[in-house]
Amino acid sequence: SLSGLSLPAEMGQAGFSHEREPTALVPTSTQLRRAKLSSAWWPMQVDGTASVPLCLQAYGTPYAKLLERHCGQHRKEHQRCIRSRKLDPLNMASWYPVCGEPFEMENGCAGALIAELDTRCRQQFDRAAAALAAAKGDYSDTKLKSSLEALGQCVTKLAQTKGVQVSFDAAAARERYAASKRL
Repeated sequence: SLSGLSLPAEMGQAGFSHEREPTALVPTSTQLRRAKLSSAWWPMQVDGTASVPLCLQAYGTPYAKLLERHCGQHRKEHQRCIRSRKLDPLNMASWYPVCGEPFEMENGCAGALIAELDTRCRQQFDRAAAALAAAKGDYSDTKLKSSLEALGQCVTKLAQTKGVQVSFDAAAARERYAASKRL
C-alpha cells in the first residue's frame, strides 16, 4: 500500500543498521546521475518529484535484495573497513581516505545494476513517471498506484531471476578513488 508515505523511518534508507543489511533502499542521486539511463522516472527521482518514501514504497525492498546480491560484497568490505578502524560512518571525510575504494566499487556496481533495471523495467518506470506527472502530487491516484505496483512487480521479478549478470568498470571505480586521493 502507498499509505503512510511520510513516516520518519521511511524518509531515508529504511531499515539501516550497522549489523544488518537494509531492508529497503533506493539508488542515490549520485548513482543515478553517474549511470547512463533512459527512463523518464530517474530525473523525477533525482529532483524529488518521485520522493524517497514513494520510491521506497514502490520498489525499495526488491531493489535492496538486488543490490545485496550483486553489490553486497563491496558494501560488506566498506562497512568492515569502517568498523575495524572505528570510524564514524556518517563522517565521509574521516572514512573515505582509508575506506573509499570499496565505497566506489559499490557505487560503480550499483550504477550498472540501475542501468540493468532501466533496461529491463523501462516500460514500467516510464508508465510510473507519466502517472506521477499526471497525478500532480496526489499519491492516492488510482493510475499512479497501479503503475507503481507494476513497477514494484518488475523489480521483484528481476530480483527473483537467476543468472542476471551485472558488470561494471571496476578500474574506473578504483580510478575515481585514486583521483580523489590526489586532490
